[in-house]
Amino acid sequence: MAVTAKAGKYFYAWSKILPDGSFCLSDQALQEYYITTESNIILMSGRNTLKGFSVLCKEKIANSPLAAIFNNVPQVQNFTIPAGEAVTFKQRLFCWAYLDKDRYIHLPMETWKQFGVTPGDRLLSMRANHLGFDNLSEGPFIDLAKQLRDVAVYE
Repeated sequence: MAVTAKAGKYFYAWSKILPDGSFCLSDQALQEYYITTESNIILMSGRNTLKGFSVLCKEKIANSPLAAIFNNVPQVQNFTIPAGEAVTFKQRLFCWAYLDKDRYIHLPMETWKQFGVTPGDRLLSMRANHLGFDNLSEGPFIDLAKQLRDVAVYE
């Protein structure tokens, strides 16, 4: 169950990166951003040194400030590089992954490492902006979320 915390932050769920490199995305977050299973999704690192990634709604990129950035990484947006292969542009990391019917993505260990996380890490899925949602392992909201009991956990 998603929880609204102080400062209006909206937490969807905790999810653990499994030993095989798979990671379950929050059903509620996927619904809210109109992201369907059995489709390709785009992942992007944060601007700062936050460990984790954002899941972006591809259809909203063209009309956003990120459009100029994605024009420089068309191989990600057009899915012409292998799934999970990371590309760096302007200190951000980009890749795409296939979201299976059970809401799991699978990334190579090297890509997880590039996002600053490893198997066994628990990431907090939270609302970010109109383009997508974040999955973070550290940052100012992690401690706040740890204090809440009703945030769902996927393992």
